[in-house]
Amino acid sequence: MMYKTHLATSIALSAALVSTVSYPFTISFLAGVSLGSLLPDIDEPKSFIGRRSFGLAVIIKRKFGHRGITHSLSIWVGLLFFLLLLVPNPFTLGITLGYFFHILGDYFSVSGVPLFSPIDNVRRKSPLTYKTSGKAETVIYYVAILISLFFILDDKMLTPFIESVWVLVTAVLSFFFQTLG
Repeated sequence: MMYKTHLATSIALSAALVSTVSYPFTISFLAGVSLGSLLPDIDEPKSFIGRRSFGLAVIIKRKFGHRGITHSLSIWVGLLFFLLLLVPNPFTLGITLGYFFHILGDYFSVSGVPLFSPIDNVRRKSPLTYKTSGKAETVIYYVAILISLFFILDDKMLTPFIESVWVLVTAVLSFFFQTLG
């Protein structure tokens, strides 16, 4: 799955999920989902996140290969416990959801993922698959954008999101003006 489709599907699925449990959809949550949706591809130097990893992607790919351990549920569970137990906040919840939805998205790809690595490195995939960059992925991308808009533009999600953006902008401007003054 291409990075933009990982972003779109992770945002759509996260928006749908938090809408059903009445969790606030904030800018920090969205930033976490966005980062988490790209993080598993830190094992590929040519990926969107890999090109911005200051060489870390090269090291990880050499050690584990692409779609290796970073695409496993064991790493996700470790990330889940580490982040949510030590630093429970909307950003870290977003990271864990985005990371999980990335793995889920690649599970439906023709290549599959090693869900149980490092214990078992067999790549598993759904019986229903898509080809990366193919027509089906394009459809998935646009459907995910529509789903995201459907949930995010709902007033119960849009209002907390706009309020969180306002808080962020106010904090940044306050910091900027205090630094100058």
